[in-house]
Amino acid sequence: MGKIFASRLRGLRVLTDRGLRVGQIHDMLVDEASGKIQAVLVRPESKEVAKNLPTDESGNIMIPFNAVTAIRDFVVVNERSLAVQQLKAR
Repeated sequence: MGKIFASRLRGLRVLTDRGLRVGQIHDMLVDEASGKIQAVLVRPESKEVAKNLPTDESGNIMIPFNAVTAIRDFVVVNERSLAVQQLKAR
């Protein structure tokens, strides 16, 4: 991935690589020591989407940044990575 300003990401739609609408980027979780993005916080499209995924205290889905496969006019995440997160959350 190339370089992109974090401010440009806020509000972008998040889709899986199979076309499932997840929601919109609300914020990011950054490791204070390394400066690396750990997770993307996504305002869920529906309660059904967020049902089995890890969320923060505000109900935003926490998607690990390593699940992000592309950033253009929207953000694409790997659906298999989300499935792994669902299993870990249980």
